[in-house]
Amino acid sequence: EVRAARARRTRTVDKHTESGERSRWLAYGVWDSTRLAWRARATRTPAGAASRSRAFREGTMGKGSNDATLLQSETMVRKVDSAASLEVLNNMNEAIVRRSQSQRIDDLQQLNRKGKFDGAIATFVQAFGGSKPITSILISNNGLAAVKFIRSVRGFSLKNLGDERAISLVAMATPEDMRVGAEHIRMADQIVEVPGGSNNNNYANVRLIVEVAQQQKVDAVWPGWGHASEYPDLPAALKAAGIVFLGPPSEPMAALGDKVGSTILAQAAKVPTLGWSGSNIAVSYEECNGVIPEDVYRKACISDGDEAAKICDQIGYPIMLKASWGGGGKGIRKVLDGKNVSNIFKQVQAEVPGSPIFAMKLAPRSRHLEVQLLADVHGNVCAVYSRDCSVQRRHQKIVEEGPVTVASQESLREMEIAACNLARSVGYVGAATVEYLYLLDTNEFCFLELNPRLQVEHPVTEWISGVNIPSCQVMIGMGIPLWRIPDIRRLYKKSVKEDTYFDLATEEKGGPSGHVVAVRITSEDAGDGFKPTSGSIDELSFRSTPDVWGYFSVKGGGGVHEYADSQFGHLFAKGETRTEAIKHMLVALADIKIRGEIRTTVDYLIDMLQCPGFVNNEVSTSWLDERIEAQVKPDAPVWYLAVIGACVCKAHQVLQGRMADFVSYLEKGQIPGRNTLLEAVHHTMVIEGVKYDAQVVKIGPQQYKVSLNGSSVNVVARALRDGGLLMQLDGNAHVVHAEEVAQGTRLLIGQKTCLIEKEMDPSKVVALTPGKLVRWLVEDNAHVEADEQYAEIEVMKMIMPLVSSAAGIISLEIAEGQQVAPGQLIARIKLDDESSIKIAEPFEGKFPMMGPPTIVGSSTDQKYNDSLQSLLLVLAGYEHSVEENISRLLSSIDDPELALRQWQQAISAIKA
Repeated sequence: EVRAARARRTRTVDKHTESGERSRWLAYGVWDSTRLAWRARATRTPAGAASRSRAFREGTMGKGSNDATLLQSETMVRKVDSAASLEVLNNMNEAIVRRSQSQRIDDLQQLNRKGKFDGAIATFVQAFGGSKPITSILISNNGLAAVKFIRSVRGFSLKNLGDERAISLVAMATPEDMRVGAEHIRMADQIVEVPGGSNNNNYANVRLIVEVAQQQKVDAVWPGWGHASEYPDLPAALKAAGIVFLGPPSEPMAALGDKVGSTILAQAAKVPTLGWSGSNIAVSYEECNGVIPEDVYRKACISDGDEAAKICDQIGYPIMLKASWGGGGKGIRKVLDGKNVSNIFKQVQAEVPGSPIFAMKLAPRSRHLEVQLLADVHGNVCAVYSRDCSVQRRHQKIVEEGPVTVASQESLREMEIAACNLARSVGYVGAATVEYLYLLDTNEFCFLELNPRLQVEHPVTEWISGVNIPSCQVMIGMGIPLWRIPDIRRLYKKSVKEDTYFDLATEEKGGPSGHVVAVRITSEDAGDGFKPTSGSIDELSFRSTPDVWGYFSVKGGGGVHEYADSQFGHLFAKGETRTEAIKHMLVALADIKIRGEIRTTVDYLIDMLQCPGFVNNEVSTSWLDERIEAQVKPDAPVWYLAVIGACVCKAHQVLQGRMADFVSYLEKGQIPGRNTLLEAVHHTMVIEGVKYDAQVVKIGPQQYKVSLNGSSVNVVARALRDGGLLMQLDGNAHVVHAEEVAQGTRLLIGQKTCLIEKEMDPSKVVALTPGKLVRWLVEDNAHVEADEQYAEIEVMKMIMPLVSSAAGIISLEIAEGQQVAPGQLIARIKLDDESSIKIAEPFEGKFPMMGPPTIVGSSTDQKYNDSLQSLLLVLAGYEHSVEENISRLLSSIDDPELALRQWQQAISAIKA
């Protein structure tokens, strides 16, 4: 077998080296290591050099790479010595053998699975009027999207096909996904390793997705949301390969996925729109045959900053400048006046390079309402209720709910009809969301955009309608008409057992079931403007209830990597009314536990859902941004609890280190230093700009005394297995965790957090989170003012501004496009006035009066035991008041009640 494997792999290497194909290397997950060795071998072989160079350029660097780039690559490769090339080839061949062995097993399993369920799937498709059985699906997405799809399809398969794994689900996985233990990897029937890094290397790489789909021999591809889900090239390439795309055809996707094009088509379909740079431009889909003429399209776009200023003046401020290909908060900026239009235009250009840009009137007092659509290949379209997604930060949703309560039923019906007409006019197929702005002052709605894909908040609609939307996508891909899909028939109050036709456009639906409120759990620091964070997750605990359901893309022990979306969880709460649903959500959020290197929005959401503006349904699309701008932060632990918790955590860590050093000295036969076992720790910390100078003394195996400005409190702290401390203070217990971050130490006490800050040097600008420096907004050695934006950094798909903390001359330390790590130096600032630096003010107050950490009874035997234990600790070397405890001990001994109490305790144990 070994000899045969060697012979096979030699033939495989020769075959793929000569042809220049890389699909097999991608499937094996060793393309990065093989292409260097392959190129080294190709450059040494005279025959076919031209074809190999062309194949290498197109396969490795993409079509259109110039000769200079190729020459530079060839020069680099020639430096590789033969020994290194041989080592790479050997590693590659071993990987191929391992992969081929596992592949044979997987192929057998897939054959067995297909043989078992092909008949059941074909019978199901035929029974419901479909034309294309789908037995296997490639999920070209990760994170929450992949997890939700797997759950939905498994439920559909179990309910309709008799086995939850009747439809085989194949998932793609990057090295980063594997490293953090992404949940979709555990759930899938099969995984295919793909290159890591940014999504253009994997989930947004159309060529890679098609190659993996062909290699895995799947029947369909599900794109999810984000990544390549809105690339028209993907459905076109899959159609050419004979693979079903579970989404719209390329022509409607290209027409509607483009914000400029979709708004032009919407105007032709008589859907109301806001004033924008393309107002009064309307071309129907039939008229242009799906492709808007270039000259007409360009009339709606803006070419440069001067034209942007002119058009914004015509429309009237405030304005939104948008990139037509943008999304997820990228390529969209607010313009309040004409002062910075040109600079803002350049920022939008930089966020989405090459995208057409347009301007649209901003409606500050508006709600973001959505209509969920489903359309089949037979021309049927239905609206599955509506959602309200008005609570957003940076134009990204954070709370969704449904059904819509702010608009009248007549307005909602008009919105649904307009959305269905738009989808029907372009021959749309699959799931889509039509987004509107609902103007609160006039009670009118205006078209915003159409998303030609499923959206992350679709479970809101699922819970109020009973429709499993991902399974509907699969059945639409099978060619089943909407009016035959069981969940759609239930929605329209039709018998599932019958197959009678009904018109979705005229038939009335049943009413929505209750009200659902959803919140996104993201790895963002809500106390610092919702800045994204990444890192490990040590603990994640959530329990679903009949009223609250949720899912996560990771588990405890996993993490959120720097290339992932910041959202890793989604919770949904249902009630008979909106108020009841909010209450259920608050109970769930209070019970959830997430701890690790990342920051989450849980504590902020608890505070926000209870504020009057949200409870009274008085929010708008700008409401949350206004709260962030006003620096409304979640409740932090009370100051003395934070100080004591930080002191005890620090003391526990330091004293453990001292004990380890002491033991290490003894094990080496050395004499420990006299200060090795000191039980006192001095700790200085800064919290919210206030400096605390405290002293901690260990007064027992689990007891500490914390002193501050002449006041002191006693604390009991027990180490927990997860690295935290169970702290007893003033008769109450608190669970405390400390996590080191770039800014200092993040303290988690219960569900509340605070930052123990480092005293930062304002002349040194360091990165707080991993990311990529997108561009500098100032020149090197330029002067910046305090609070001036000087750079933009991309963190987990979001563009964040960097703001100067002080005025001075800035010196740039890194180049644009460079990756940065937490704590890395980005720039230096030569301060104009060093005396203006804000220094933390020392705290001069004292701790409030507090009782003992645990409640001590007043009976004679309890006083005796407490004073005796304190004196025994004194003999063990700990610090306690000798005179006070001896006095209490003697007083207890002199009391005749002591003997009676001790006898009662003994006899009680005997009786028990």
